[in-house]
Amino acid sequence: TEIAIPMLLSTNGYGIFWNNTSVSKVNNRFIHYLYISSAVADTIDYYFFYGPDFDRIVADYRELTGAAPMFGKWAYGYWQSKNKYKTEDEVLAIAKGYRDRRIPIDNIVQDWFWWTHTGEFVFNNNYPDPRKMVEDLHQEHFHLMISVWPFFDPGTQTYADMDRRGFFIDRTKTESFHPKATALYDAFNPAARKYYWSLIDNALFKIGADAWWMDTTEPETEGVEENVLLSNKVGGMNGARVANLFPFETTSGVYQGQRAESSDKRVFILSRSAYAGIQRNGVTAWSGDVLSDWETYKRQIPAGLNFELSGVPYWTSDVGGFFMGRPRDPGYRELFVRWFQFGTFCPIFRVHGTRTPDENELWSYGPEAEKILVNFDKLRYRLMPYIYSTAWRVTHESYTPMRPLVMDFAADPRTWNIGDEFLFGPSILVNPVTEQGAATRHLYLPAGTKWVDFWTGATLDGGHAIDAPAPLDRIPIYLRAGSIVPMGEDVEYAAEKPDGPLEVRIYPGADADFNWYEDEGDNYNYEKGAYATVNLHWNDAQHELTIGDRKGSYAGMPQLRALHLVVVREGRGSGPEPVSQADQQVTYSGKQITLRMSAPQ
Repeated sequence: TEIAIPMLLSTNGYGIFWNNTSVSKVNNRFIHYLYISSAVADTIDYYFFYGPDFDRIVADYRELTGAAPMFGKWAYGYWQSKNKYKTEDEVLAIAKGYRDRRIPIDNIVQDWFWWTHTGEFVFNNNYPDPRKMVEDLHQEHFHLMISVWPFFDPGTQTYADMDRRGFFIDRTKTESFHPKATALYDAFNPAARKYYWSLIDNALFKIGADAWWMDTTEPETEGVEENVLLSNKVGGMNGARVANLFPFETTSGVYQGQRAESSDKRVFILSRSAYAGIQRNGVTAWSGDVLSDWETYKRQIPAGLNFELSGVPYWTSDVGGFFMGRPRDPGYRELFVRWFQFGTFCPIFRVHGTRTPDENELWSYGPEAEKILVNFDKLRYRLMPYIYSTAWRVTHESYTPMRPLVMDFAADPRTWNIGDEFLFGPSILVNPVTEQGAATRHLYLPAGTKWVDFWTGATLDGGHAIDAPAPLDRIPIYLRAGSIVPMGEDVEYAAEKPDGPLEVRIYPGADADFNWYEDEGDNYNYEKGAYATVNLHWNDAQHELTIGDRKGSYAGMPQLRALHLVVVREGRGSGPEPVSQADQQVTYSGKQITLRMSAPQ
């Protein structure tokens, strides 16, 4: 993929945002020197942020470029996708397959060529009643994302209308070597952006579609493997001047268009490219059409972590890779399982890709793999209260959800160049397995805290490397001592049990705080104050948990919640399954409670 976000952070405690939208180069290979240059510029324009901690730098950057809004709660669940579902019946059959098997899922994705012609926004004959298809999916508590492209085929009514209005990027140079190339709409023109949203609105949003996959936002024309702007004119000037800005402009038009249309459904956009500030458009970027092999999978982890350090909080990859995975090949099944385990702890959790044979559902990989995949999918949903509360911090505090170790442990130099471990939220240390056939994982536990093994409850000292067990059905996961992690019930979709009991796991060894957040789930009322937070505080010396007063309210908020409280220790409170008998159970009514928990054994 082509993503250019000119934001650089240093362990010396500062950040630099290079505010230039043309092709730029950064060179930091020389000690004590940093060189930044751009192909086109009228002035040098950059911003210097001092932290010294990375969260402060990122927060200042988002204050300058825009806050990231909340996604609907469903968007933090599991997404099913492939290249591509070809008929209305196939989409509905896959949805039914998940519900029949009781596998948790919230979103199904319709990839490209659902249309009659590129840019015409008319369903082809394989989708005889798209409105009813969407209604049927909603009835089964599915959301639907649909792929849209910024290109238009010659010979259609829409093309002719846009050409007449001057809504295309000047394409003289492109046509000179590719005369039948589709035309790129001019996202730099406000009227063209409004027109483009009207196409999406009338054809898709008004029939209930929930989210937009804005593909090829580099932009790249099929058959012309380059950024089209580099060889054409934009508003009478050299397109190279604004080459990196197109994804921001096109997603701005869709975000603003949907916000103007309705406040009842939160905008979600998946974009193949990104630029500074795109987070304010409700955008998640992904790593593009990557290969389905171990080396490519291994690169996804540092790629995602570096993307997070650019200040844009939401990122994902095609779990399993895009190109030609083989679900019936045992070697590929292992790769898919390991990639899926990593994806469980990414900000957005989705599978996608071209498969041979043409199947990419969790039951496509054989019963042994399916069991592992479903268990991790269920773990994702059990962690939904933790994940959704972390998402609120992303919006409210400019927090970063997928965290390179240097963000939290900058005082430990051994963390600075670790690119294959990360924190998921404030507490969960994730160590993906990236070696084929591995049964152990060599990893480093950062200094300055103790760590609790998620699978066993055993406590380990930080500041040293270990070889952790990593059989195929698990990856090493550790919780920072001094953590509180709220977990929900087993559910089949994110909004299934809004008043269900909460299992609150306490990882002792230090004081801890966690702000538990809830709202209506998929509208913008939270921007008007319609949400509730509860501070959970663990006093380690007193072995006391204080559940604070509930602050705020929202429509449909449960007045009473059952809380199952567990102090984790070896052999107690470990693993993904609910604890059969909590240390204490309370009914929380919104008023502060302080509980003395039993002493650790």
